Amino acid sequence: MKEIYVRGISGSLYVTLILVSLFFDQLAFNLVLFMFSSLAIYEFQKLINHKSFLSIALFVLLVYNLYTLKLNQTLLNGILVTALVGHVALLLWLYQKEKTKLNYPLKSIVSVGYMCLSCFFIIALANTGNVYNPSVVFLFYLLVWNNNSFAYLVGKKIGKTPLFPSISPKKTWEGFFGGLFFSIITSIIFQYLNSEFSIMLCVASALIVSILSTFGDLIQSKFKRQANVKDSGYLIPGHGGFYDRMDSVIFAAPWFYLLFNY
Repeated sequence: MKEIYVRGISGSLYVTLILVSLFFDQLAFNLVLFMFSSLAIYEFQKLINHKSFLSIALFVLLVYNLYTLKLNQTLLNGILVTALVGHVALLLWLYQKEKTKLNYPLKSIVSVGYMCLSCFFIIALANTGNVYNPSVVFLFYLLVWNNNSFAYLVGKKIGKTPLFPSISPKKTWEGFFGGLFFSIITSIIFQYLNSEFSIMLCVASALIVSILSTFGDLIQSKFKRQANVKDSGYLIPGHGGFYDRMDSVIFAAPWFYLLFNY
């Protein structure tokens, strides 16, 4: 019972910091997400036993240039394509049965192409159309949190069919479809209350977030399984580390950015 309270308090604090900073102003949101993302990158590199400042240095450079409007659309397109190619490579790796040994160059590529660039697009989401737009980020987080919560609740209640038993035995198809269903309902309600986005765009957002949030969690589970650890860190009591808390957000963000910008 005590663990449930600790998990609830730390989770609520995490959500509150994101939402308050998001609707306060752009700088506050950038700083909060920069801090959370930097910790997630650090935890990931520790997870794969990789010591390098390249990912953090590049992340600082990208976020600074985004905030100061020094990134043109051509460069953003290149960064986005690089991130998406990295994600496709990780999806192929997810289905490989053989254990992949990561050497130093490969660890650097994964740290940059997966963690650094993906975290960058969480922050870039708020700058859709070169204008600070917290509604896009709010919808994104709302869908991720709803999907993950209901996938867990439905899976725990009626889940019987394993989704990916070799990586995450507790995940079920029933849980996945439960999360997807409630994400779609959430997107419809959001569109009804906020006519800024079309119903088709909101429903498409729910589909993308549900699918990619699940893949993000599975990919993180595979990294942890290869490292023989339960959690990536311990900075969020009851939840593990920031990488544990952000795995779905990290993997879904570039694709969500693609949807809303192209």
